Amino acid sequence: MQTQNYVLINNIMSVDLEDYYCDLPFTSWSKYESKVEENTKVILDLFDKYKVTATFFTLGYIAEKHPGLIEEIKSKGHEIATHGYSHTDLRKMDVKSFESDLTKSIKILEKISGEKVLGFRAPFFSIDKRNFWVFDVMRKYLEYDSSIFPVRTPLYGIPGAIRYPYHPSENDPLQEDANDKFFEIPPATLPVPILGNIPIAGGFHMRFLPIVILKSGIKKINKNGYPAMCYVHPKDLDPEMPRIQEYGWHYYWGLNNSVKKFESLLKSFSFSSVRETVLS
Repeated sequence: MQTQNYVLINNIMSVDLEDYYCDLPFTSWSKYESKVEENTKVILDLFDKYKVTATFFTLGYIAEKHPGLIEEIKSKGHEIATHGYSHTDLRKMDVKSFESDLTKSIKILEKISGEKVLGFRAPFFSIDKRNFWVFDVMRKYLEYDSSIFPVRTPLYGIPGAIRYPYHPSENDPLQEDANDKFFEIPPATLPVPILGNIPIAGGFHMRFLPIVILKSGIKKINKNGYPAMCYVHPKDLDPEMPRIQEYGWHYYWGLNNSVKKFESLLKSFSFSSVRETVLS
């Protein structure tokens, strides 16, 4: 029996296009053998199977090393957006270094794809109240961001931030300004009494949480009339991801079952890119 979509709303699918070693310092990357092409092919095949188009938040470094992969992604109708060049935590950058990293990535991606880059996602979701100056830089080059995660975790998040796509105010990115043209598109969360918002958008949370919780969260977002922003990394679907000493247990949790869970989401909901869902 064919699985039917739970809802009619088009959700947003995104890929943080980076390699398994990209959470390490940039200076160490050359020591590792790449797996990004073979792991991304798994994602592309699933997207083909379920007629999904997605936004690929792509590292400039990866595009530089694998231009053919970017061309293939674009040829399948997916959107190319930027994840920066060197996957550096924005909380460790100043205005000059961030703008340099961002524009370097945009130049590389636009040259390969032949299309204007419209959006950005910060490595490690590393935008918080201490570095809202990044919006001043982004607004000069882009039309949207997808970095403010309305959760509280040890690594990132802004609890209480708006949970749905909105136009952030220039004076305060946590406040909505309907007259502004720039978009903020927060990753999907599920409000839970006492705990607050829990992240259900993807990555480790997709691998860790039961599939019923992920689906329930997306359905609740849709019932409120909004699309859920979801994401995946190529490494999330690699049960043979190489062991790296600096990585904690959460990098490897659930990898043996992750393709099955991800495919279940693609079966159950409709997904497309930011460009198609929010900007069209």
